[in-house]
Amino acid sequence: MQFRFHTFSELEAILQAENIPAPAYGIKREAFMSGVPEEEILTEIDRRIAVTRNALSKGIENPQHSRSGLTKAAAVAFASSARHLIRDELFTRSLAYALAINEVNACGGKVVSFPTAGSSGIVPGLIWAWWDTRENRAPTGAFSRVHPGSPPYDSRLRDAFVVASLTGVIIAQGATLAGSEGGCQAECGAAGAMAACALAYLEQQPLRACFSAAALSLKNSLGLACDPVAGLVEVPCVKRNAFVAANALTAVDLTLSSIESIIPFDEVVWAMKQIGDSLPGSIKENSTGGLAITPTGLTFKRALKG
Repeated sequence: MQFRFHTFSELEAILQAENIPAPAYGIKREAFMSGVPEEEILTEIDRRIAVTRNALSKGIENPQHSRSGLTKAAAVAFASSARHLIRDELFTRSLAYALAINEVNACGGKVVSFPTAGSSGIVPGLIWAWWDTRENRAPTGAFSRVHPGSPPYDSRLRDAFVVASLTGVIIAQGATLAGSEGGCQAECGAAGAMAACALAYLEQQPLRACFSAAALSLKNSLGLACDPVAGLVEVPCVKRNAFVAANALTAVDLTLSSIESIIPFDEVVWAMKQIGDSLPGSIKENSTGGLAITPTGLTFKRALKG
């Protein structure tokens, strides 16, 4: 079986030739690449999924305040608010979960960098929000902890994480996942594409439609600056996780309405690479441009140095 691919077209051809579903292929590929038996790969994936749930629970149950003062318990505030313009359970959970996980990261907690620490809330936040809304039947407004022991889910949730990872593999090989190389389109933008692909998969869309959703989401994150205030992964990172989560939800909603991306996923990744290479160095994670050099941004930087 061929385990090397660089584009969705190549991945699709392998899956068709081998007559194997994408999640099963992803597991076999990881076992081959790492030299670890498939059973151990599955155990490790479940462990990491549990880490994402723990981070989610921590961020929702305990207000997260960072030492810098830049992270101020946005997840708890949003989850507990009675005033929402969009009164939809999946939407509310998606934004709250994305915020919660990334706030835990900002405050030094344990997360899974999926694909990066600065974008760590988007993929698990959306997948867990979908699961809790559609499958777990969590009570409306109840953001309760799920113990990390035996997985509180079936294989479909694990499959969604694997499909998201295959999306990330293609982006990493065709462009980058590093903000220092491609700006935040490479971090939050990539995470949004991964999340959109995973949610479309959970909605039982064909794989080509899943990657069209990924293309829709990624197209609308192209050119994002990576300009962290005071060099910390907090502003604009934490709240951007929520914004990109909403972007990914929109991409899936369009896909469910049979609306396709005119530009194929592989070409969007190509464009992402060109745009990343064209971005000024000042907005590639070194905090020498953009929001990082606003008067307020510089005030925080001076305060933290003092």
